[in-house]
Amino acid sequence: MSKLKNPSNLKEVAIRYLRDAVRNEQAEFRDGQWDSIEHAVKGERVLVVQRTGWGKTMVYTIATKLRREKGLGPSLMISPLLALMRNQEEAAFALGLNARRMTGDNFADWNEIQKELRKDEVDILMITPERLASGSFTRRTLPLITGGLGMLIIDEAHCISDWGHDFRPDYRRIRRVQQAIPKGAAIVATTATANDRVVKDVQQQLGGDIQVSRGSLGRRSLQLHNLTLPDPKMRLAWIAQVIPHLSGSGIIYVLTRKDADLVSSWLRYKGVKAASYYGNAGKREALEQQLLRNEIKVLVATIALGMGFDKPDLEFIIHYQRPGSVVHYYQQVGRAGRGIDNAYGFLLWGEEDERIVDYFMDNAFPPQNEINQVLDVLENAEDGLEMEEIMAEVNLKKSRIEKVLKLASLESPAPVIQQGWTWYATGEASGFSVNPDYVARLREVRASEQAQMRKYMNHDGCLMAFLQRALDDDSAKDCGRCRNCTNRAHKSHQPKPELVIEAKQFIRRRPYPISSRSEWPVAGISDHPIHGDDVTIDICHRMLPGFALCRAFDGGLGDQILRERNYEQRYSDMVVDALIDRLRKWPKNRGIGCVTYVPPRSNRRHVPLLAAAVAERLGWSLIRAVSRTGMGARQSEQNNEVQRALNVADAFMIEQPCKQSTLLIDDVSVSGWTMVTASALLRHDGCPSVRPVALVKHNLSG
Repeated sequence: MSKLKNPSNLKEVAIRYLRDAVRNEQAEFRDGQWDSIEHAVKGERVLVVQRTGWGKTMVYTIATKLRREKGLGPSLMISPLLALMRNQEEAAFALGLNARRMTGDNFADWNEIQKELRKDEVDILMITPERLASGSFTRRTLPLITGGLGMLIIDEAHCISDWGHDFRPDYRRIRRVQQAIPKGAAIVATTATANDRVVKDVQQQLGGDIQVSRGSLGRRSLQLHNLTLPDPKMRLAWIAQVIPHLSGSGIIYVLTRKDADLVSSWLRYKGVKAASYYGNAGKREALEQQLLRNEIKVLVATIALGMGFDKPDLEFIIHYQRPGSVVHYYQQVGRAGRGIDNAYGFLLWGEEDERIVDYFMDNAFPPQNEINQVLDVLENAEDGLEMEEIMAEVNLKKSRIEKVLKLASLESPAPVIQQGWTWYATGEASGFSVNPDYVARLREVRASEQAQMRKYMNHDGCLMAFLQRALDDDSAKDCGRCRNCTNRAHKSHQPKPELVIEAKQFIRRRPYPISSRSEWPVAGISDHPIHGDDVTIDICHRMLPGFALCRAFDGGLGDQILRERNYEQRYSDMVVDALIDRLRKWPKNRGIGCVTYVPPRSNRRHVPLLAAAVAERLGWSLIRAVSRTGMGARQSEQNNEVQRALNVADAFMIEQPCKQSTLLIDDVSVSGWTMVTASALLRHDGCPSVRPVALVKHNLSG
């Protein structure tokens, strides 16, 4: 990196870098941008609270460029999302900076990056806060940079705050990095969504002498609309009615993965190019690129796309459900209209919103009995345990176990530590707990945030001004563009009745896949040959992919099936007809010669009668092939994948072999392991193939 020859004209140099980066010879700094850059170049601390699209990335990339040209060390950036990092990488490359990231999806590049760090060839190293929990990272990589660190960059700095809208415990580790950085290193923290309370908290965490750059949060390009459509079928119909009239591309935000799949499949059914966005990081990156290139019209996303994704011409944001806070909403709706004059933000209210948000709030912190269970298992282990081994000992959801381990590992001294994939007790577990007063205060904050969102939903004044005031922006004034300012709130927004009927039928008739499995969650879970000595399910014992007719609590057929299961003696003709109709249209039914079923735990006849009806109507043989051994509890009582697999490992035996390709029927598929185990037993005893089919897919996460 060349040295800056004339540091007296820093602003002129910085403006040149800005123009090169945005490819605009007339570009100038926005109010506050140069001041923030100057603070950072001087080695000071600055908190930048500016609206989405203001250009916060330019502050720390240009500051890094100027500091590197002065011969100072590289920057370490802590950023919460891969989507955010990918945009930040592009911004850094535009300035000729070598930005590298060390994240879970590029592990193969880590050795090369470490070599570049030793040679001082990396200008910005990007990590997630969770990387600070990795022992190998803190031992091997962090020392390569902290000794000569030029700048610490904390993006989405509201996550530092325990009172922020998106509390991430790993952000607490940043304080340890602060203690290791050399004197004179700058700190730049940025966020678009911090009210006064969060700003004060971040100032306290990063040091009281931090400079605060704060500007107006108003977004002139956005037209905001709030619509009350409590029923899912009405919201689906409205979305299908409106999106074809929007010329550009956009994002639909949902609260759950289940809804992401529902909305995206409905849009594809209606001829709209749409995809659901969550889960696999590689898949998410590919979807981002497709949206950036306008190859798809809509991404239906969870909060995984909540921060940092930058597409300047994004025309619309639709919220299928109401977010948990004004901060969440502003962050997400701010994805639209960054580089165009007219964009839309539609907030739809659903009757399930409260239940979903309450669920997330109730599960934010583990109760003391769960903490004790996890720590006791590690304390009693002769050696450390990997996650699957902990799950085999503790009947808690994986996410709950992870929460306990994360919170415990953040303590000082920590009662647990992680080395590689293994967790160890340190002997410091005595008395560890999550302060109930702290949890109660945080719940109060979350409850007040929800109340504020309800108030926003029903607000009859300017919607943009409401958001600004909620974020303590003193410059709030009526936007003149939102639904209320333009007197359009009184107009009907109800979807066409025929579309509502179509959406209802879609929800009722949409099948859900039951996937095959290639591995057991742990090795040797029983003595039966199907389980073998390792986790691999022998290819000769695997079932083929199947389907469930619908999903539990879908507001349609799934709800009716569950009611009939609980209160009726058998399934109604409507339910049976729906399954048989789906089977007749299913292209994978060719070659099936017989039907068997998962035997019920009690004397209930629902499943045997259902299997008999299917066999009779489709002309296949009915065989009572599988029986119960009397072992195993209810799958609904098992809370993680390992417990569910262990619970049914010895629960079945083959009473009569099936020598033809077989349809295996159950009414409710909770985890899939019942089907996997019964299928493996059938295959082991000579069945050439097994296709699983259930009425309802009832996913219990964890």
